[in-house]
Amino acid sequence: MTADTASAPALPLGRVVALFVCVLLVAVGLVWAWLSMRAVMSVGGACASGGAYEIATPCPDGAWLVAVGLPMMLAGAMAGSGIGASLGAPNLLLPMWFLVFSTMGWNFLEFGIWRGDVEVGSIVCGVVFELMALPVLFLVPLGLKMRRTRPAGVPGLWFWGICYLALCSVGVSFGAWVYQAVAT
Repeated sequence: MTADTASAPALPLGRVVALFVCVLLVAVGLVWAWLSMRAVMSVGGACASGGAYEIATPCPDGAWLVAVGLPMMLAGAMAGSGIGASLGAPNLLLPMWFLVFSTMGWNFLEFGIWRGDVEVGSIVCGVVFELMALPVLFLVPLGLKMRRTRPAGVPGLWFWGICYLALCSVGVSFGAWVYQAVAT
């Protein structure tokens, strides 16, 4: 054991758990928003439920999860970024931004081009969403380049990256399972 490893402070378990919960919330929220958007687009892109007026296209089951998923994802990314900063972990806002806009853009493009008739409005929205996702591809490497040095005892980027990916895969699976349970 060297002097550096003997004096390395332990990560505060409570903050690490809170960060991991935030990563899970981001992943679940993304899946709910993505699947809900697909469900609404599959009925024409507009739907309604309830109210005093006649409803031409009722919303599919589970479409309401977009109203829960997006705020939950944003709150998780903001809280997780704050907690992550105190731990020396990467923030969650930039990856969330990229994933939200690139996946939603994909939905617009898929439903605008590849699903039957060409819909110019969906294509325009898809292109705009993809363009909104692009800046993150330049900001993340810049942030990683600026973060080359870290204090002793702080896990490196590989540790956090593997943890984030593992937690995201659990969150995606759980989010899809919940969506399927609600939508059927």
